[in-house]
Amino acid sequence: MPGTGLQFVGPASALVFGPTRVDYSPKGNTTHFTVTCPTLPPLITYYNYVIQFGATGTFHGLDYGETRMLEVSVPGLTSVADGIIDELFFDQWDLLTNENSDTIFANPLLVGGSSPVVNYNAKCILSYCAQYGVKPAGAVSALNAMIGAGVTAPTPSNGGSADSKFTTSTLNATHYQLYREILKGQVEYEKPTYVLRHTSYCSAGATYNTSTANTQKIYTTAQLLTEVGSGWTYNLPPRLYSKISGLPTELAPGEEAPYYTWGWLKKITREPVLANFMVEVSTEYELGLWSNLRYALAT
Repeated sequence: MPGTGLQFVGPASALVFGPTRVDYSPKGNTTHFTVTCPTLPPLITYYNYVIQFGATGTFHGLDYGETRMLEVSVPGLTSVADGIIDELFFDQWDLLTNENSDTIFANPLLVGGSSPVVNYNAKCILSYCAQYGVKPAGAVSALNAMIGAGVTAPTPSNGGSADSKFTTSTLNATHYQLYREILKGQVEYEKPTYVLRHTSYCSAGATYNTSTANTQKIYTTAQLLTEVGSGWTYNLPPRLYSKISGLPTELAPGEEAPYYTWGWLKKITREPVLANFMVEVSTEYELGLWSNLRYALAT
């Protein structure tokens, strides 16, 4: 009987199976063997059988003028190797970047830290100007009318007036420069993100790396390093482990901080089949400020 993740080499019958050779590489095993038979029908039946496992090879003797034989190459291992060797699994780890852009109102240089350039009052006014194409005074009137109906009133400490209203009186030269950039359509900035890609290689019959736990959920850096740092044939290399551990943390603006988590979003796994019919299992984790309203936290 074939073992887990192995292909059966076929029925004994009149077929004679030749020596087995196994090639190995970081992208998996390939098993090679020959099958001979005095007559063609059993070989044709076996040819149709073995092709379902992604087999490739050469058919000899179709013209009855030479030895009737199949040269077969199968991804992974066959039952002949069961109990002798195990299928070779490989894990590849890549730390990449995605070239993204984000709104200027999420730029930590402008809205982060203890003394942001754009405080809550200015951020609301400028973002309203960008969204509706109005002037700052018009934005102030509209925002004050919405206080208590979905808009939080500012305070004197974050740029509002003494009566906790939106105001243009605290807008400074930097704010008006941002307003001029908004008028020119410059409302985004370049914000590349780190992406950790884990790729495994196995045969179609193997069950290596099939878990979908915590897909589309946010990992803390500690949770990510726990998941990728052990349990694999090849764990995350120490170089990448060290680099990921040292990446700085970003925070959302104060009034939005409860709704965002800085962490790694685990994406849905992709499993394309390679030219040799091995399976390439690829999962990405992307670092960023992710909305708690849209994604759950990993457990």
